[in-house]
Amino acid sequence: MVAHFEVSIETYVNTESASICQFLHFLCIEDISKHVQRAYYANNSWHYRYSISSMIKLFIVMCFRQLSYEKTVASLTEEEAILLAFHDDNGVIKLPSPKTLHNFVKYRLGEDGISEIMMLVGERILKLTQIKEAKIDSTPLEASRYDKYADYNSHYECKMDKAHITMIGTYPVFMTHTNGKAGDSPELIKHVEALKKMNADIDLYSADTGYKAFTNHADIWYHLHARPVIAYPKNAVISTEGELDRIDHWVNKMWKIGGDVHASIESKLKFLYENERAEQVGMYLRNQNMRDRSFLSLYKKRGECEPKHGHIKDVVKFDIRRVRAESRKLYSLLSFIAYQLLVLTEVQNGFTKKNSFGRFY
Repeated sequence: MVAHFEVSIETYVNTESASICQFLHFLCIEDISKHVQRAYYANNSWHYRYSISSMIKLFIVMCFRQLSYEKTVASLTEEEAILLAFHDDNGVIKLPSPKTLHNFVKYRLGEDGISEIMMLVGERILKLTQIKEAKIDSTPLEASRYDKYADYNSHYECKMDKAHITMIGTYPVFMTHTNGKAGDSPELIKHVEALKKMNADIDLYSADTGYKAFTNHADIWYHLHARPVIAYPKNAVISTEGELDRIDHWVNKMWKIGGDVHASIESKLKFLYENERAEQVGMYLRNQNMRDRSFLSLYKKRGECEPKHGHIKDVVKFDIRRVRAESRKLYSLLSFIAYQLLVLTEVQNGFTKKNSFGRFY
């Protein structure tokens, strides 16, 4: 018979050293597992042998311990296998082979499956935390100096790829992966669309000057009904096209298709956005930020990004060293959602102290 471990998660967290499997024992992802089963095990003639939630938890262990597939499976003790639910109805422990875990991650799920899990976890975090402010920033995924496939970024002075991460408060909910020289600004719309799909209810979305495009201001306002708190250059000036008289001019110019200068400013901006004037909407929104004395205090919240990125890199392997070029996006996303799921464990269990998994092994 399989032994049971009747202890609380606080018991493990308050000890000097505990297994990450003891922490993950209290992570509930059955709904996510069922979605993966429906989406990626559609062939009814194929029977999976291991619990999907157990397999997901096992790749979290792999990312957390920063081991290979082989060493991850070999590192599990009998107690850890039980905590991850690798046993059958008769209590017999059955661990997957390293090849099975590799197949599950790279071929059964792949980039699409990993991205979908990221969305599901992000949506769960949003619902559980109900935080009203979001922020986005990019961080380098460093490569070896000899890597011929990675771009050299002169700002960071290293070869690298980039991870663009959106956080709700200090909780990471979404990430995109690009090459090391890719601009930040074009990535924001992907994050806006992801938050919209997650039904995010936020008031603010902040970003640095890398995302300063007028269309980004407009996209945040239109799709998320949130205020864009995006830094502007020191030499920025009030945009003439973003002033009310120019807003009215263009609304009136399109009166034949429904433009109404007597409508509310929100209605006018929405009308312009929907009729190929998104950049002008963004100019209006940035003008409002430049005139608002409270803007800088709101923008300061974006400062939480870099410490959180540093913590992700301390906890999981969040770089592209020794990773094949064609697999870099997959494994960057994998490390990200491994961290996400550790954070979700804290949120589900009501932890007020964050990063409680730092002492686990």
